[in-house]
Amino acid sequence: MQKFLIHINTDSELIAYEAISLGLTLATFDHLVQFVLGEQSLTLLTDATTRIYGMIQSLELYDIAPALHQFADDIIIDEPVRQALKFGTANAQDYDICLNF
Repeated sequence: MQKFLIHINTDSELIAYEAISLGLTLATFDHLVQFVLGEQSLTLLTDATTRIYGMIQSLELYDIAPALHQFADDIIIDEPVRQALKFGTANAQDYDICLNF
């Protein structure tokens, strides 16, 4: 089992979709996955029509910890998405592989 840190800082739905799909696939094969969401990904999380909006809500089904972020407190995010997020950062040295999207 390897530990993957996947940092997503894009407003491209396609790129974010590929990054989250990769993480979900890795988790399916018992790898530890931690997502970190950058400020640019916020537009995808606040738009209920994006695939990312729904995918981020499924992290718990794959035994993936809530995605880390550093969004401002006054950002309006729907409650189901907010429950899949956690304020904080990750130390890249704690992971075997770090991927940036």
